[in-house]
Amino acid sequence: MEGIVFATEFFNSVVGVAGLLILLALAMGGILFGYVAEEEAKGRRIDWLEEPLATAGERKVVQEAKLAKAA
Repeated sequence: MEGIVFATEFFNSVVGVAGLLILLALAMGGILFGYVAEEEAKGRRIDWLEEPLATAGERKVVQEAKLAKAA
């Protein structure tokens, strides 16, 4: 019987910590979105929101080189 009690106590603490982390992430997201909304209301642009983090570079055309025969 004690094993069941200890197991539920452990499970409750894990769920509590996971819930706390989720709430923390939501709060941080709310603060970030609030900051972005205030800056956009002032007419300022936030450059790091304009494009994705991983941008594709320009494609370069590779020309084939003709090799001359050695002596």
